[in-house]
Amino acid sequence: PKMSVIPTILAALCLLTFGPSVGQQMEDPSPPIGHFKVTTTTLLGKHVPCLLLDIGAMYHVGYTKTDNSTATVSFPLPRNSSVSGGCAHLTDERHAHMDLGFDSDAGLGKRGTFGLELVFERELIPGHFWLSKITIYYTLNPSMFPNAKFSGAVMSFTDSTKFIKDLFRTSSSVLSPHAYLCDRTQTLQFSSELPHPGIPAPTLSIHYIHLQPFSVPNDGHFSPHKTCPHVEPTPTPSPVIPVGKFALNDSKQNPCFLLSVGVMFHVEYTATDNTTRNATYVLPRNSTVTGSCGDSKAEIKLAFFKGFNLTASFATKSNSSFELVSASVGYRLDQKLFPDAASPKKAVNEVEKDKSLFQTDLGKSYLCKSVQFLDVGRTVTLEVVSLHVQPFEVKSRNFSEVSECAQDVPVTPTPIHNATTIPAFNTTAVTNTMVPISNATVQTTTHPPNTTNTTATTSMVPISNATTINPSNTTINPSNTTAVPTTTIMTTPKPPTPPPKPPQGHYKVKNAKGQVCLLADMGLQFKVNYTKTGKKKGTAVFNLPKTANCIGSCGTDHSNLTLMFYGDTFSVSFEFIKTVKGNGVGHFHVSSLEISYTEVPSLFSGTANPDARRHVTNNTLNLFSADLDKSYKCNANVTTAVTKDVTIVTSLVQLQPFGIKSGNFSSAEECSEDSSGNNTVPVIIGVVIAAVVVLVFVAYIVINKRKQGSNYRTLN
Repeated sequence: PKMSVIPTILAALCLLTFGPSVGQQMEDPSPPIGHFKVTTTTLLGKHVPCLLLDIGAMYHVGYTKTDNSTATVSFPLPRNSSVSGGCAHLTDERHAHMDLGFDSDAGLGKRGTFGLELVFERELIPGHFWLSKITIYYTLNPSMFPNAKFSGAVMSFTDSTKFIKDLFRTSSSVLSPHAYLCDRTQTLQFSSELPHPGIPAPTLSIHYIHLQPFSVPNDGHFSPHKTCPHVEPTPTPSPVIPVGKFALNDSKQNPCFLLSVGVMFHVEYTATDNTTRNATYVLPRNSTVTGSCGDSKAEIKLAFFKGFNLTASFATKSNSSFELVSASVGYRLDQKLFPDAASPKKAVNEVEKDKSLFQTDLGKSYLCKSVQFLDVGRTVTLEVVSLHVQPFEVKSRNFSEVSECAQDVPVTPTPIHNATTIPAFNTTAVTNTMVPISNATVQTTTHPPNTTNTTATTSMVPISNATTINPSNTTINPSNTTAVPTTTIMTTPKPPTPPPKPPQGHYKVKNAKGQVCLLADMGLQFKVNYTKTGKKKGTAVFNLPKTANCIGSCGTDHSNLTLMFYGDTFSVSFEFIKTVKGNGVGHFHVSSLEISYTEVPSLFSGTANPDARRHVTNNTLNLFSADLDKSYKCNANVTTAVTKDVTIVTSLVQLQPFGIKSGNFSSAEECSEDSSGNNTVPVIIGVVIAAVVVLVFVAYIVINKRKQGSNYRTLN
């Protein structure tokens, strides 16, 4: 009988300690901050901390009463909560967890009447950790929850959504560990399948948190911290790229060039602190238009702001088609767009020649609604959306019959080798005299982007008096503004055009002393299988931009490189390790590869899971192997299957993760794919030598027979 009273007494004490407010949720007081840690035992038997957490939080637990009304109980997380948990270890280096329980003496629920479970996860190579799952549980104690309809029931609520993972995401690695610190209130609203219908979901308000779940110093103190943002993390919408319609008129005021396009410029520049930054701006819909039209060559120039412009040149090819042959981008390092630029107000002009893009039959227009990326010069990447263009044989102010890009063509699943994107580069434009055109006009509307390329020779007609018409009725589909070009497979009999060769990027990692410790030059293409609506299969093919952001670290036996692109929503990470073979010679190779990407609709056309985050890993690789005192080099296209659905194609690779001297590559060790292509000369030499040996042998026999014949005298 006495024992049966204990839960009631403890519950009453708990009620006094927690100070719940029943009926309505009051404004949170400042909860006490508890200091909790999980320890592990080293091989020497020493207990060292492996997970640290300082937290002040308030619970707001709703429940249903016997009269079917609802009430809320609010109380803080006690500082003396019991702690249990586990840390990352050899068999699971990616996860750690902590369980906080209180009122456990009451013997109610799991680990007590109330509890909080936190599960943390990390990326080993890029170096980030985050909260991957949070669970709160409680028992509807009648003293704590008066008149509860489901008295004594144990409730559990779990959240493992993307919002939770973004909430505590912090950059941290073994070589450069960090903690997470946030002293502003963050509110988590739970929802899950409930054991009883009609029960309100609880809320947890975290007023203060200081957290380090991995790589905790042995002295038990937090590493330097990263602070939370000043606003609640919310999904970042895709940037809206305005789409404008532009036109050139000839001297008779007849249209000779039609263009509808939206462009976002991604420009790399050097800041005053000698770091590399990226600036982003869009092509205004009311840009000033000038250019020229001709039978075999046409050019359009869009000018905006002060000193900013975009120029595209088209040419015909074999009098049957046209294509884009060159593009140029001009800009000024204006402080508003390029803050802290090392060379403010400097004018820059980037040119990309010898292109061969958007090939289209003459008399037709080129249409591509999908996002396409085009590198211009060394510093500029163009993100092109809703492209529709016709530079030749314009019949009216409307586009002629459409020739769709491969990305827009609906497809049925076919093998990955049939994947298509943009036609490959390589065509030269031709120079010629020009003939004037007057009164070029600009209009705005929403049409998909398009561009075409062609080369040829012909006379051209100068243009003058270009005018601009104010934009009207422009609508934009945000789904067309995400990062990478989608790749689909052509269903028409016309043979598919191979994807463009990925550009070679140049990346480097520096150590704490500012010295280059890792060098990597490479072109990289991704081929990703995904599920479309209707359970159909699709394949996205996209390239690593040469302007990808580069981070990494260097160690004695391990180094890593992470390349992030498209607003850091995509990333690829390489982990390099040293090995020593039986002959005592040291080698390095890539042992692990991680790829993170988002199924953005503009890249993963028709995806059944739009904007879903994906993460794939392969820890059993042996790529890019070379001697420690050399760099690895491979110009050939090499295909590597990361998983059954993700494949990468590398080309123009030279890298060195260890032993960099003076910031330059050491002598190169070529891959077998390159060396196998150089067997022609040895084979020819071998054939020649064999032929010489045969000739010498034959000559020897002939001469020897003649000598033998000379030993006999003729009989009469």
